[in-house]
Order: sequence, then C-alpha cells, then structure tokens
Amino acid sequence: MRRFRTFFKYFTKNKKAFLKYSGLSFIAGILELFGVALTYPFIIKLLAKEPQAGFFNSPLIIGLSIITLFLVKNALMIFYNYLQAKFTKNIEAELNLSFMKYFLSSSYQESSKISLAQKENILGFLIPNVINNYILRLLNLNVNFFIFGLITLFLIIKFPVATVITMIFAFVIIGLQNLIFKPKLLKIANSQSHASAMYNQRANEAILNIKSVKVSNNEKFFYENYKTAIFNFFKISRQALFFNTIPPYVTEPFIIILLFVLLSVITIENFSEPEKLVASFAVIVSAIFRLSPTIARIQVNLNGINSVLSMVDEFLALCKKFDIQNVKPLKTPDYYELQDKIELKNVSFGYTKDKQALKNINLTIKKGEFIGIAGLSGAGKTTLADIIAGLFEPDCGEFLVDGKAQNKQLKIGYIPQEFCIINGSIKENVSFGAPEADYNSIVDALKKAQLYDFIIENYKEGIDANPFVDSTGFSQGQKQRLAIARALYSNPDILILDEATSSLDLKTEDEICSVLNSLKGEKTIIAIAHRLSTIKSADRIVFMKNAEIRDIAAFDELISKNKDFKELVELSEITK
Repeated sequence: MRRFRTFFKYFTKNKKAFLKYSGLSFIAGILELFGVALTYPFIIKLLAKEPQAGFFNSPLIIGLSIITLFLVKNALMIFYNYLQAKFTKNIEAELNLSFMKYFLSSSYQESSKISLAQKENILGFLIPNVINNYILRLLNLNVNFFIFGLITLFLIIKFPVATVITMIFAFVIIGLQNLIFKPKLLKIANSQSHASAMYNQRANEAILNIKSVKVSNNEKFFYENYKTAIFNFFKISRQALFFNTIPPYVTEPFIIILLFVLLSVITIENFSEPEKLVASFAVIVSAIFRLSPTIARIQVNLNGINSVLSMVDEFLALCKKFDIQNVKPLKTPDYYELQDKIELKNVSFGYTKDKQALKNINLTIKKGEFIGIAGLSGAGKTTLADIIAGLFEPDCGEFLVDGKAQNKQLKIGYIPQEFCIINGSIKENVSFGAPEADYNSIVDALKKAQLYDFIIENYKEGIDANPFVDSTGFSQGQKQRLAIARALYSNPDILILDEATSSLDLKTEDEICSVLNSLKGEKTIIAIAHRLSTIKSADRIVFMKNAEIRDIAAFDELISKNKDFKELVELSEITK
C-alpha cells in the first residue's frame, strides 16, 4: 500500500481516472453479483409445481434478465478494458516523457552521470514493466477483488456456514501460494532489472564502437559478451513467465475440492426440500463458475505484482532522486550577445572531490579571437571548453561575460570530433531541431562551410536531398563541413571545435582549416586540437598541462618560450 500511495502521486493528470475505473470495477462486480443471485429464484420458479402469477415471477423474464445482465456486464468489461489500456498507456507515455524531459533539461553535468545503457533501461524496460506488471495488474486486481468480494458476500448471506468454511480454506491456499512464490518472484525481479541493464550495455558497446570492433577483428568477443548477457536476461525472464503461469493449475484442484465441500454442506442443509437443493446447487455452480477464473486471475496478478516490486522500488527511488515531479520545463533559452570578452578568473573544477580537472584557470578571450587549446591527453582541454560552453559550473572562481556574471546563455556553435547525423535531409541536419528551418540561413551556413556548391552539383533535390542512408553518403571531410554548417546555422557568437579535425587526412584537414580561417574575426573561435597544424593560424594558443594553463602565446612565440609545446610541435612534424 505504501508503494501504491507513493506511486499514485506520479499519476498527476491521471489520478481522477484511476478512481473512475475503480467505480466501473464496482459496477462490474454488482452486475456479476446479480447474475449469480438471480440464478436461485430462476431455478425455484422453473421447478415450482404451481407457477406464481405476476410478471416478475415468470421464469422466462428472470432468465432473460440474467442473460441481459451478463450481456451488459460483458459490454461494460469490453469498454473497461479499452479505457484501462488507454489509461495505462497514457501513464506510461507521461512518465516516459517526464524522464526524457529530465535527461534533456538537467545540466550536462548531471545528465552525463547517467550512462546511455541506464537511460535506455529506464525508458525501454523499467517504465513499461512497472506500468504493465504493477499498475495494469493493480487495476485487474481491483475489478477481480470487487467481483470476488461481492459474490462471496452474497454466498455468506445465503449459505453462511458452508461459505465461511470454504473461504477460510481458500484464503489458506492463496496465502500458502503467496508465501511460497513471493520470495522467488522478488529475487527474479531484482535479477531481471540488472540483467536488462547489462544486455543494453553490451548492445551499446558493440554497436556504438562498430568501427573499432571491425578494425580490431573483435566481432566474436563482443558477440559472445552480448550473447551471454541476452541469454541471461531471457533465462530470468523465462523463469518469471513460468512462475506466473503456475497459479491457475495449483488453484484449479482446490476449487473442485471447495465445490464439493460447499455442495456437501448445502445438501445436508436442504435435503428435505428438492427445489431449494437444486436451486442452491445451481447458484453454487454459477458462483464457482464466476469465482474460479476470478481467483486464478487474482493469484496471477498478485504473482505479477510480486515479480516487479523491486523494479517499482527502483523506479520510485529514481523518481525521488531526479525529483521527477518538478522537472524544469523545456524552454527557448534567452541568449546573451557577446559584446567584448569572456573571462575566467581563478576557475577550478573537478569531476570528483579527489582530483581536479582544472586548477586556478585565468583566461581572457576577446570577441572575434581565434584561440587554440593544446596539451597532452588529460591536460584539461575539453573540460576548459565545456566550462566556456556552460556545460559545467566551476567549483570555484568566476566566469564573466563582458565583465559580469551572466544568467543568460551565450550563443555557441559546437563542432564535435564525431558528428551525429540524423536520419533526415541535409536541410534537417543543418537546422537540427530548429522549429522552423530558414532556407536562407541554411544556404548561408553551407556556403560558409564551403559545402553548398558540392550539394548543388551532386544532388538534384539540393538541400532537401537525403544522402544519409545508415549515416553514409558524405565523406568524412564533408560530414565535418556539415557539422560546421550546423554550428553556424544559429549565427552563434562563439564556435567551439573539440578535436574536430583529428580523424581527417591532411588534405581535408587543410580544407577545414581554410574554412576556420575564413571565419576569423567574424566569429570567436575556440579550437581544441591534438593536431597542432589545425591551430597554427590561431591568434593565441593556450597550452595546458596537468589541469593548469602553463603558457599563452601565438604559435611561433609559444615554440620559443615553452619547451613542452616545442616538443609537441616536433613530434607532430615527425608524425606528418
């Protein structure tokens, strides 16, 4: 009950609907009750030696009433099942969207703490399982408990001794089943959640790293990892399915025993009155006919709920951790237009408390400057760029824009090393989620990225062409130009390139450098590069080592004043 109350507050818009379905469940139970209850007078009237006068004393009318009740009840249950399916899927969609909104609206720092496999597991496994095996089963329990309770109440009133004896026996049987199966189902549920996360993780490892997998000839290794994970998941899922199918087969023989007990007691009580005996038998058979599948469904749903309790606890813990009821709304950012400069004063940052990724960073970047960031791996280059991009908040120090701390976001275009192509046209890839794609802005961005002429010459549909079947159709250099066009489309003040040329050949890299040089002065450019030739023409180069800025100067000056940078240049010359 505690879980349900906690879960209930996440229904938000669907709270009233749950109460409405409870009301429909009660009506269904009432109709079932009348269907069973009318069996008794129907048989009495049918077997009466002297038929009684009156419209409602006619066996035909009573029989038609019973048929009508069952038809109405079945029509109601069909409608109820439709509403139930709509209700549960609405909840699933609402919760799924709430979590997706959290992933998108939370800070990059918070979102990056949750792995891709965990996000996929939450959206694709945890939420659907909690809805289908907890909420849906609770609704099914609701209607079946009403039917069971109302028919049982009628039997207690009509046949008190026999029903009480039978119900005590029934509850003992159900209790024993629950006692036997619940611990096993809880264990299975806990294992199933972990197994699902693992098989998602193994799938991502193989698919997202397919190029490295192919080059290293490690297909078999990743296949076996995935095979082990998915077989383990299916093995656990198979156990869950198996244990959920047992209750009807266990319950059925006990139902037959209960039937004999009831009939025996009733025979003793009504032995001298044949009409009442036959009518009582008919009522009992009718009641058992309705109760037998109802009890089985109750047991199946209880087992199903028990099988996901650990998932429900995990889900509720995530709701609390992410404060899913108060997720920030997704809204269009209020950009601040850079006028003069950005400054970092004594900025420090660490991904953990034990190790700093940046130490006492002091840096001023003027509007229109081309700044290169160089250093060995782990020096803090990308972290510095992420601070400037607003992805991370400094642990200490100041980040100033035009001399002030700004709440508004800077307009930044980001060009990553691995460009993500969406399954759409060139136009859609450049506008990248913009509400209304502006044709002139797209063409202008493509021209600045020196890609427009290639598109017009090679694709008759122009920017409406979709050459990205399975992320192919463009060379690596063309994809990188497309990345630059995407970054330029929103007319940003600052361009950040994170190792954007590291995977290109020297000729293509030179072409991309030409694009960057054409933007000098027009845009503030911050380029992280292992290949120093990419930032050779930068106005200044920030050289980093061990999370600190060691020197800032133009390329040639930095060679003469910094030994470590000079060694990097010499190594890069050897590599060429």
